[in-house]
Amino acid sequence: MYNVNIFSFSENVANIEELSIKRDWMDETFDKHAYNCFPLTLTNGLGWGLSFPGDIVFKWDGINESNGGHVKLIEGHDFAYTERENASISFRTGLAFVTDKNVSMLTMPIPNQFIDGISMFTTLISTSFYHESMPIAIRAIKPNVEVTIKAGEPVAAIIPFSISS
Repeated sequence: MYNVNIFSFSENVANIEELSIKRDWMDETFDKHAYNCFPLTLTNGLGWGLSFPGDIVFKWDGINESNGGHVKLIEGHDFAYTERENASISFRTGLAFVTDKNVSMLTMPIPNQFIDGISMFTTLISTSFYHESMPIAIRAIKPNVEVTIKAGEPVAAIIPFSISS
């Protein structure tokens, strides 16, 4: 078991909560049959989910050049920014994770949850010494489509992880 302490840096912070096993697409299967798959349901609750208290809305123009400015953030400026280029949207979580020595936080897509128009970057940050706000980012994958990440909708899963173990 790992010790994980979480500190907030600002008033506008991400929500962190235990992931639900529920998925909209699983609810839509005949008799909700998808929930009968134990490995799938177990995986759905893997880690904690990060969400934001307000909607985040953006639109990518489809250009993938490195001069930036190709993703327009329409809503959610308190939680997201688009200055990183290559159709990416970065999030200000406002949360620092402090862990035991040799423990990192794996940030990945929410298991078996699909948000149309985005792909989550998977990262591993050594939180045993990195005590800054947890960076997370997504990539827009559908050009010229307005994408909305709803308030409270988990956008990333985080899991403590030890490479040395």
